[in-house]
Amino acid sequence: NMEKSNFQQCTGTFRASQSRIKRKRPVVSCSACRRRKAKCDRKQPCSGCDQRGEGDLCDFRASPSHSRLEVQNQLDRIERAQHPHLDSQMSVQWAGLMQGIHDIRRALDASSNNPDSRLAHPEQPDLVFGSMPPTTTKAVLTALPVRQVADRLIAAYFNSKYVAPPILHTHQFRRQYEAFWEAPESCDILWISILLSTLSIGSMVASAKGLFSSSGKTLPDPKTYITLSARCLVAGQYLTAKAFSVEALVMHAHSRYIHGSDSVPVLSAICGLTVRLAQGQGFHRDLGLHPATATPFQIEMRRRVWFMIQYYDLLFALEQGIPPLIHGDTFDTDHPTNLADDDFDEDSIGLSPRPVTDPQPVLACIYQSRLLPILRRIMRHSCLASSYTRSDTMLLGSELDQWHTSIPPCLKVRPIQSTSFTDPNYTVMNRVMLELLYNMSISTLYRPFLQSKLNRQALCESSLDVCRRTALKSVYMYLEVHQELQLGGRFHEDRYMASNMRLQDFLIAAMVVPLEFSGCPNLPHEEGIDQAQMLRKAYEIWLRRKKESKIDSDASRAFEVLLGQIEATEKSSDSLRAELKGHRRLQYDASQLASHSQFDLTSDEAAFTMASSSTTSIPQTMTSLVLPAFNQPLVFEKTPIPPETAPGSVLVQILSTALRPHHRLGFTRKSFLSFPIPYTPGNSGIARVISVGPDAASLKPGQLVFVNGFLAARDDPEGTQVLLGLHDGGGPEGQAKLFAAWKGLWRDIGIVPMENCLALNEKILVDDMGYSFGDLNYIERLSVAYGGVSAAQLHAGQTVIVAPATGHFSGAVAELAAQIGCSVIALSRSASKLIPLTSRHPRITGLELTGDEGNDIAAIMALCPSGADAFIDVSPPEATASPHHLAVGVKAVRSGATVVFLGAMGDVKVSYVGLMARSITLKGQFMYSRAELARLTKMIETGVVKLGEDAGHELVNGGYPLEDWEAAVAEAEGAVKWGQQVVFLPKKN
Repeated sequence: NMEKSNFQQCTGTFRASQSRIKRKRPVVSCSACRRRKAKCDRKQPCSGCDQRGEGDLCDFRASPSHSRLEVQNQLDRIERAQHPHLDSQMSVQWAGLMQGIHDIRRALDASSNNPDSRLAHPEQPDLVFGSMPPTTTKAVLTALPVRQVADRLIAAYFNSKYVAPPILHTHQFRRQYEAFWEAPESCDILWISILLSTLSIGSMVASAKGLFSSSGKTLPDPKTYITLSARCLVAGQYLTAKAFSVEALVMHAHSRYIHGSDSVPVLSAICGLTVRLAQGQGFHRDLGLHPATATPFQIEMRRRVWFMIQYYDLLFALEQGIPPLIHGDTFDTDHPTNLADDDFDEDSIGLSPRPVTDPQPVLACIYQSRLLPILRRIMRHSCLASSYTRSDTMLLGSELDQWHTSIPPCLKVRPIQSTSFTDPNYTVMNRVMLELLYNMSISTLYRPFLQSKLNRQALCESSLDVCRRTALKSVYMYLEVHQELQLGGRFHEDRYMASNMRLQDFLIAAMVVPLEFSGCPNLPHEEGIDQAQMLRKAYEIWLRRKKESKIDSDASRAFEVLLGQIEATEKSSDSLRAELKGHRRLQYDASQLASHSQFDLTSDEAAFTMASSSTTSIPQTMTSLVLPAFNQPLVFEKTPIPPETAPGSVLVQILSTALRPHHRLGFTRKSFLSFPIPYTPGNSGIARVISVGPDAASLKPGQLVFVNGFLAARDDPEGTQVLLGLHDGGGPEGQAKLFAAWKGLWRDIGIVPMENCLALNEKILVDDMGYSFGDLNYIERLSVAYGGVSAAQLHAGQTVIVAPATGHFSGAVAELAAQIGCSVIALSRSASKLIPLTSRHPRITGLELTGDEGNDIAAIMALCPSGADAFIDVSPPEATASPHHLAVGVKAVRSGATVVFLGAMGDVKVSYVGLMARSITLKGQFMYSRAELARLTKMIETGVVKLGEDAGHELVNGGYPLEDWEAAVAEAEGAVKWGQQVVFLPKKN
């Protein structure tokens, strides 16, 4: 039966419980020593405060209300600093003012030993930890292992490195750890929470490495330490923003994430609370800007803590698909510094960072920290897909590539099998994680364009290809790591690192799951087989862990769908090949070709014809060089040839196509020419027609053609223009669509617009004149030059100034004008560079510029006293900084002359009055028209304009096959002289 007294308590009038009588302990240490946990000799002032120059702050009073006089003294000191005329000394600097404010805060902190009564009582449920009861130091000591075991667990934690964040300094922690064992009751309960978090991770590492297997000791479940860590946080009232509160909360969240026992929303809530708590303590402000307020050690450690907070804030935001709490314009804390714990300590007076070639564990964190601002902006844009523009993508993609390029070689990803045996495993894993973060960032950047509602078909397809490539590349890396974690693998003894595979799981899923709804269209047959095998292996791994988390479940479902799509594609491809086997596609009749004598086939086209007049089939796939992503090597890609040639298009065999000096810059996104990735380079070229569309009127299979790389939209030829395989125009969406519709010519077979194929008289050019396909490729350069010559309306007998005249296209302008009968004044800063041109063409006179405008104009007028009839400027973008030749050329032409801008300079100045007073025609010319191209080819066929060795042209190394693309690109970088050209010859001629 219930006792009567207890029953009355439940039914009677509720009364407040009797207040507890607390014993007021005498104050034996001053407030500053109590705060520092230092010994106090109880003098007035004590020796510690006196040595620190804080004698006026030495206070033995316990009541916070008695500190007002002390605060007033500090305010008086600041007031004197703001009014230096009250003092005879010189003005106090800003650092002194900040120091004064800091002292006030310390005085206020010292005067309040008890929690603020306005804060929530510990009996109330915690917002994050619920009704979890607080603990005591005595209870913690009971749960801790013996000192010897604890030492080994702590050592296991710090030696793990890959799972140990850099927010705990080894030597500082050791001193705190020793002090804890000496006097546990005097240790801050929040620091004990940090200790328990390290023990939980150390226990996991020790268990994975089998450190106690021989002794037969059973380690406590790491979750026990995690629970005790949370109880210490509650007991320490972490919300009151005390010392260690932020670090303790970060370590607690990190340990829970490493163990993977909590859902993302729970961890995200802890992270959100940590963000606000850290901001309340000023972690978002860099104390390095005010060094008088903190030591170098404190500044560096706070930077590391703030990095971890940012990292988890962004990670959990990514996993939940929500914006992060931290924004780039709300903090100024700098990135961590590349320092080992041996390089600095609490008594350090300065920091000396190690070079980035020294792969300290914190170095990977530094580069992750540098990626966070970019990834944060990518997330902001991807969350607002309706306002997501192509220019945003290009800008963010450029910053992303610059970050990826900046990663030092020691952290560049490489196959694990070929990694040096001396490389620490944590460095190898850091390489993998940096690359996965990069790939995931790319996928996140392009993911909004996978939505069909954006109605950008070309951009959607290219974005899908980017996402597919990065996802599959990441899956391959994941499989490689998984293999090394198995028995006998490199990571087997360090398989505790697999605890952090949860992050890798998410990164892979983030890249693969979007493809579930887009599929993998247009996969080449061979590539589809390889990728299906790889995805099948990954699917088997994730399927075994399907029930472990929602991430694994989503990833396994995505793999299953993708595998189904690829297998269906394989079946349809096999069916299509069987159907086409009975009737040859993409073919032409050799006897029909023979009737066109000017299009006689050479032995090099044996693959397309037979000795008899019977027909033969064409290869079913085409091979092209593709740039999958900026700062990555080109790859060969095979794609199926359509069964029928579409109207308005021509299927051609590429015989020669040029490389340009700036190609490598373009591949690293440093060229002024823009293009989306992935893309196939290759602008113009010489080709042979294989098949034509049903609407072809004059083009026939077997014809030799010049493929014009200057594309114009059929429905807007004047307004929408791009350069095939070179430049997408960087403008409206129409240009992007046009550029994506036709692929570059670095391939063996290509599909090109019908109107861009200009038939060449092969009998005259090849058989009679003996030009090779490489020689004929120089038409590309002369066509641009002829556009400028035609714009200037030049004819035989006139004089034209060309500047600068030593480059590929400027030299072509000079030689072309000379070959049609003009006198050419070629300007250059170096007369020696003009010798190859002037020695070959007597109508060209070289003139070295001195830099003095008056002297240079006088030199030109000496060659043409009446002034030149035209000036054609072919300056590259680099000439914008020094356009001296432009001013000279414009002032040296006669009245009524024409000035043509054919180059690519930026903003330059010209004399408005000078042009107007002399009736000068100023004309910009971009490329050329088809009619001009036709006239140029006729001049070549009639011998007016010469090519090859007779014209002084050099085919470097005789040309390169596509397989030697690396050597060809390297050669093209240095082949910048007039007349030099580096070409691909996919089919040797």
